[in-house]
Parts: sequence; C-alpha cells; structure tokens
Amino acid sequence: MTPAQRGCLASAKVLDAGATDTGRPYFVMELVKGIPITRYCDQEKLGTRERLGLFMQVCHAIQHAHQKGIIHRDIKPSNILVTLHDGVPVPKVIDFGIAKATQQELTEKTVYTQFQQFIGTPAYMSPEQAEMSGLDIDTRSDIYSLGVLLYELLTGSTPFDTKELLQSGVDEMRKIIREREPVRPSTRLRQTSPAVSPFPLSTLHSPLCTFH
Repeated sequence: MTPAQRGCLASAKVLDAGATDTGRPYFVMELVKGIPITRYCDQEKLGTRERLGLFMQVCHAIQHAHQKGIIHRDIKPSNILVTLHDGVPVPKVIDFGIAKATQQELTEKTVYTQFQQFIGTPAYMSPEQAEMSGLDIDTRSDIYSLGVLLYELLTGSTPFDTKELLQSGVDEMRKIIREREPVRPSTRLRQTSPAVSPFPLSTLHSPLCTFH
C-alpha cells in the first residue's frame, strides 16, 4: 500500500461540505466508531513499536490532507479515533471543523481566521498558532501538533500541562506555549515510575523521539 493509500484509509471520508444560509460552513463526514488513539494504546497496553506504527498512519493521513491543500489545525487524541478493520487497528483522523484551505476554497464561503481569534486546543497548539498575529499559519503548525501527539503517546502526558494552561489565562497561556522549553521525553519518563511506564528509555534517545 502506498503512502497516499494509507493516508486515505486513515482519514475519515468527507461526504459533503457547504455553508448554511447564515454563512456557517459545515462538513458531513463518515461516522467513525472508535476511541481516542492515546486511550486505545493504553487500553491495549501497546509497546513503543506498535504506538509508532499507529502514529505513522496518522502522519500519512495528515500528509494526504496537506497535499490536498488542507491544514487541520486541531490535531489531538480525541480527533484521532482508532477503529478495527478486520481485526487490525486503524487510526482515523476526524473533525476538520477548524481546518483551513491553503490552495483552494473548502466551501463557497471559505473560513478565514479572524484576527485575535483563539483557534485550536492549547496543549497541542503550535507557538505560531498561539501567537494570534496577523500572519497566517501553514502546514508546519500541524507538524508541531503531531510532535505533541507523539510526545504524549510515548510519555503519557503532553509537553505542557493542560490544567496549568487552562488556568493561566489567555496571555500567560500564549507565553508558555511560545517561550517555555518543554521537558524532553526521556527526562519526563525518568520522572515516571518504571512500574507505570511501558517504554524503555533507550527508545527515546533517537532523533525521531526528540521533541522540537
């Protein structure tokens, strides 16, 4: 199977798209019966290799969307549901509700990010997305969010604590995301009890697992 085919398989099918009479855009997507990727991995007690295998499928799906000119802008576990196809786990990327077209209109009434509008989920948001400047974001914002997802799949937590971000207020939240250096995955695992963590620390010394 080619990367493009894997990308199609790991993306929820868009059945229809348009805009309401008031101009609110919408997508009609296939119903995906699954559970968030992080919960699935923990529930099945998957090791590092299996987690990376699912993550690679997610990467192919996002790459496929990017090649179609779509930036997701809200990549997080609850938007990546794992379902079974003939007994084989397949992650499905869903909820393109705040996605943005980069090369073409998503609907006849394309949604543009309004200045000072906070879009996305703070714990998975790139510094550029949190900046809320007049400059638009590109595909690299999704890649950053994929890095956060990988971090969580390997360590069990996001680089920045979700509760702290939500309690800090918008301005401080943006400052944390833009300026604070996250704890390295290997360091985070050393802080976790070996009895809790299923991942050998040696697997996190490779460049692939270095969070940027």
